[in-house]
Amino acid sequence: MPTTLKDIAAAAGVSIGTVDRALKNRGRVNPQVAEKIKELAKEMDYHPNKIASGLVNRSRKHKIAVILHITGNDFFDEIIKGIRKAEREIRDYGMSVQIYPCKDFDASMQLANIEQAIAEGANAIVIVPINSTDVSKKIRQLGKENFPVVFLNTYLNRVSCFSSIHCDYFRSGRIGAMLLNLIAHDEGHAMAFFPSTVMLGNNARKEGCMDYFHSNPCPLRLEKIVELSNNKESNYDLMIKELTKHKDVGSILFCGDAKMGVSVLDSIDRPLKAVFYDFADETRQGLKSGRINAAITQAPRDQGYQSINVLFQYFTSGKIPPKDILMDSQIMFKESID
Repeated sequence: MPTTLKDIAAAAGVSIGTVDRALKNRGRVNPQVAEKIKELAKEMDYHPNKIASGLVNRSRKHKIAVILHITGNDFFDEIIKGIRKAEREIRDYGMSVQIYPCKDFDASMQLANIEQAIAEGANAIVIVPINSTDVSKKIRQLGKENFPVVFLNTYLNRVSCFSSIHCDYFRSGRIGAMLLNLIAHDEGHAMAFFPSTVMLGNNARKEGCMDYFHSNPCPLRLEKIVELSNNKESNYDLMIKELTKHKDVGSILFCGDAKMGVSVLDSIDRPLKAVFYDFADETRQGLKSGRINAAITQAPRDQGYQSINVLFQYFTSGKIPPKDILMDSQIMFKESID
């Protein structure tokens, strides 16, 4: 674990504020104490991290509300880990984070969560916005009131926000299609399974996948794109049904619950080449066993971390983030795993 200001303060027997002033030469610190703090910082290999670069005014507490759109999702479990990491780092700086779960794609519940968060004193909101007229209207209203709203993992058309943190979904769809074509080697049929297009990012991924197959002469034919729900059991039945019906499909592009996706591969009575999105534990094991040929990661933990980071930087130093912060997509093969 990297050394923090709190660690140095404990070793020196002083407050975090004293450590901060000493390291930044802001005065009001006994010269001998300041020298001791600097020596400890060097000995403990202290380097300012990305999020603890400022000190919040202790007279004001800031609360960040994180409002989700689904529950029980592997990808968002990873995002929450990044949020929790950031939360631990900002706790000593007068800031807190509260997560508001939501029934799957329930716009009315998400809207109620926004209202509840504000009523409970939230100073900013991180949200995975559902593409709903009412949700969009509320976010526009908050924007007019200069209330910072950060979009996480997706965006809304014609709705501005403080900052939007996500991958380039259209490009991600093209990458998946290209990778599947390379892995398939010869002529054949492919099928893609993507999450609900209620989230605009998922729709852009779908469009990117279709664009690659339509604009590039390739031997692999895209048979169909199937839209999934957030219900693992029904998705399993749907995938089995589609792959049983289309016996000529030899390759799949999959974005969803990795454990369920791997179980489908194990249940089908023919070999399938497979490219998965994201990198859950089941994806890792699927790559190692050879059931999955490649995975495309979208940095979920970093997305969660950065959503808190941009607000921390704003509240502590007034820093305005870029309107869009795009995460890199990376391709993982069996050989990439340690």
